[in-house]
Amino acid sequence: MSTRGQDPVAATVERVVAHLREHGHRITMPRRAVVDTLARAEGHPTVEQIAADVAERWPGMHLTTVYRTLETLAELGVVTHVHLAAGTAYHLADPASAGAGTHHVHAQCRSCRRVIDLPDGILDGVRRELAASEGFALEPHHVALSGLCRGCAATG
Repeated sequence: MSTRGQDPVAATVERVVAHLREHGHRITMPRRAVVDTLARAEGHPTVEQIAADVAERWPGMHLTTVYRTLETLAELGVVTHVHLAAGTAYHLADPASAGAGTHHVHAQCRSCRRVIDLPDGILDGVRRELAASEGFALEPHHVALSGLCRGCAATG
């Protein structure tokens, strides 16, 4: 499927839909609506923000349906979540890979609440150390590291 000339949101939605179809998953209206909303979202929206956008563009879709759809899409590997100070936020798994399981780590400024996406391997040394010293397998993708961003650290 060629997505050349298509707007980036539509191209992302079609890549995710194609990935789901290729793996034998149904494309329901709630799934398409949530994927479309996440493809349009800036940053890391909460379920309430996602549901508000979905309700505006697809009237009648209930918050419970959005929750269930996010859970299902997370199980299918096309959506990931992260626990932030204000609650759980969601985003598409690496849109370029449309659900190939690519992860990244998050950091959140405790002052301005900005969320920063970090490369997955940034904690490899910590992972190895914890595995060697404690036998602990670190899985940092669903929680945000806390600290101060450059701007807040400079003014604080």
